[in-house]
Amino acid sequence: LASLKKYPIKFNSVKECEILSGFGPSICKTLDDKLVEFARKCSLSIPDALALGNRLTHAELLERCLSRVSSCCWTLRTPLEKEALLHQFSSPLERPLVDSQSVQLHAVSSEGDGSPSDYLIGQSYDIILLIDIHETYGMSKVKEIMRTQAVKWETRSLPVGDFIWIARDPGGSSKGEEIVLGLVIERKRADDLASSIVDGRFMEQKGRMQKLGFRKMYIFEECKSMYNLRISHETLLQAMVNAQLIDGCDFVTCTSGEQCAAYIASMTRFLITKSQYNCDVYSDGRRPWEAFGDARLWGIPWTEYINLGKKSPALPLRDQFGRHLLQIHSISGSKAEDIIALFPTPKSLFDAYDSLSTEDEKKVMLAQSTRSSRLKYVKCLEFISHIFS
Repeated sequence: LASLKKYPIKFNSVKECEILSGFGPSICKTLDDKLVEFARKCSLSIPDALALGNRLTHAELLERCLSRVSSCCWTLRTPLEKEALLHQFSSPLERPLVDSQSVQLHAVSSEGDGSPSDYLIGQSYDIILLIDIHETYGMSKVKEIMRTQAVKWETRSLPVGDFIWIARDPGGSSKGEEIVLGLVIERKRADDLASSIVDGRFMEQKGRMQKLGFRKMYIFEECKSMYNLRISHETLLQAMVNAQLIDGCDFVTCTSGEQCAAYIASMTRFLITKSQYNCDVYSDGRRPWEAFGDARLWGIPWTEYINLGKKSPALPLRDQFGRHLLQIHSISGSKAEDIIALFPTPKSLFDAYDSLSTEDEKKVMLAQSTRSSRLKYVKCLEFISHIFS
C-alpha cells in the first residue's frame, strides 16, 4: 500500500485503484464487491460510501489534537516522522526514540556536514511558534485557538514560510540567540495556490524553501470556489503531487481555517514534548545526515534562516539575457557567455541583425563577430538569427 502515499488523490471508484502499484483487475473487483456490499448494508450510495469517514468535525479534531497529540501527528503524516526531524523506526513502540547516550553531544566531533556545530541543552529552552505577519486570512480564528490551547506564539515578518518554530532561552530576548527548527510550513488556500501557480510565486517559494534544507510542508486549505478558479482543480492536484514526488514536500489537507489552526497547535505541542532533549544546532550550511537516527530536534541560527530565506535580488539585464539564451537548444553556458560579451543586451543584438541586409549575412554574423570556435555550429547560428532578426 506504499503507492497510496505516492498518489494522494481521491478516487471516485474502485477501478481507478488500478493506477496504483500492485492493484490488478482481480483485486479491484474484490474491493468493488466489498464496497457495493457495504453500501447496501448501510443504505448508502457508492459516492457516499466512499466519502464516509473521510472528514472530522471541528470538535473531533480538537479532541484528537488535545488528547492524542503524537497520534494526531502520525495520523496526518507530519514531517516529524521523516528522518530529518524525527527518525521513523520500524517498531517505534518497542524501542526508545532517544538513546540515553545522545545527550553527550559535546564529545562528538563537528567535522563534516552531518555533525552539529553546537546544541541547546534539554529543558533549557522554550519552543515558540512564529506566524508570518503577512498571513492575514482567518488569523483571528487561528490566534484564538492558539490562546485556547495555551500555545506560545509570536508574529514576525518571515522571509519564507507562514509558520516556523524557534527554540529560545526562556530569558533570552535577542533574535541572534534563537534557533529556527528544521521545519517550515506554507499555508495555501485553494484560490491562493491557483493564483501563485499562474504568476510563478509557487515555484519561487518552493525554491527558497529548498535552500533552507528543512523539512518542507504545505497545508492545503479547501474553499468553496476551488472548482471555479483560474486553473482547473486537476491542475491544482497535479501541482501538489509534483511538489510531493519531485520536491519532497509534505501536504496536509484541511477543510477550514479552524482545522489548520488545530493542526498547527497540535504540531507545536508535539515539538514541546521533544524539548526535554538536546536540540542540535547546525550552521555554515551543515545539515543532519539523511540517516540522522534519533528523535532530537535540530535547527539553524535565526540569522542564517533570514539570509537563506531572502528573495534573490533582481538580476542585471546582462545576466537575464544570458539566461534567456540558455533556453535555446544547443546554447551552452560558454556559448551564451561569448554572445553576451559582444552583445550584452537583446537590443544590441537586434540592432546588429537589423544593420545587415541579407539573410545569409545574418546567419554568419555571430561566427564572424567572434573568434570563438564554439559559435561555428551552422544550425545554431541560423536559429539565433531567426529569433532575433
